[in-house]
Amino acid sequence: MTGTSVDSDGSVLVSVSSLHRDSRENSLELLSAANAESIVAVTYDCSADSFLRTWRTRIGTVPDNLQIIDVGQTVRSTTSEPTTWSDANVVQTVQRLDDLLGVQNGIESALKAASGETTLIFDSLTAPLEHVSLSEVVPFFARVSTHLREQNAVGYFYFETCAHDSRTMTAFRSLADRAVEVDNDGTEWSIRPRQELVRTTPSLDVLFEALRSRRRRDALRYLLQRTEPVDIEDLATAVASDEHGVTPIENRHRRYNTTLYQLHLPKLDKAGVITHDASNHRVSIRDSARWIAPFLAVAEE
Repeated sequence: MTGTSVDSDGSVLVSVSSLHRDSRENSLELLSAANAESIVAVTYDCSADSFLRTWRTRIGTVPDNLQIIDVGQTVRSTTSEPTTWSDANVVQTVQRLDDLLGVQNGIESALKAASGETTLIFDSLTAPLEHVSLSEVVPFFARVSTHLREQNAVGYFYFETCAHDSRTMTAFRSLADRAVEVDNDGTEWSIRPRQELVRTTPSLDVLFEALRSRRRRDALRYLLQRTEPVDIEDLATAVASDEHGVTPIENRHRRYNTTLYQLHLPKLDKAGVITHDASNHRVSIRDSARWIAPFLAVAEE
């Protein structure tokens, strides 16, 4: 069995072709969790007791500080031997599978209560995507990733690649601090190369607010295809043509020009994704914002 160390703070996207039981259990031995002083587990695909049994079988001793956030499950004991819980061991139950806020709050409180080297194991990002839109799960993942870095903890998020299209995979891989791929039986993994994100880019909440308008999304698509500043007149023509499928008449073009100039471009500029040169009626995409392309489709949902 071989693996590659990915120790450090933040989120690790663990991509597997299929989240079957054997691959998930085998891959536990590859995580940098065996020596962790605190474990936080978020379980969608198994119960809290099932996670404990697997941990004992694959890793051995259960850390004194183990906290499980059991999502959409009934906590039930099916172990063949009694489980001894210390005061530091907690099982939180989030009843609804679509309750991302409940899961996030559970993670944040568990990390706050953790001590020493801490590892989060999120057993499936695929499961919440069956109940919540991508445009909600992506900001959730970004917020949890940020909180992990702030708490000097590492989190492993399992992601079933066969269940998702390329834009979904690209969105999560763009946000993860590291990405690894696990083979089918879960006994080997390799680090997936990716371009480092510029951390001065806007937060996901700010970005999705900026992308809420179709007109702003159309403007960004056009600007992402350009390497030089664009005249606002030309941008207005392009946006109007995308929206209506034909070159706009003069009055309509003037309205597009006005709303872009007074409303949409200032909002995108404030979000930090474009540079709006109002005095010269020119606009350009910022280099640090070119990573937002995968999220244009996400914002359509």
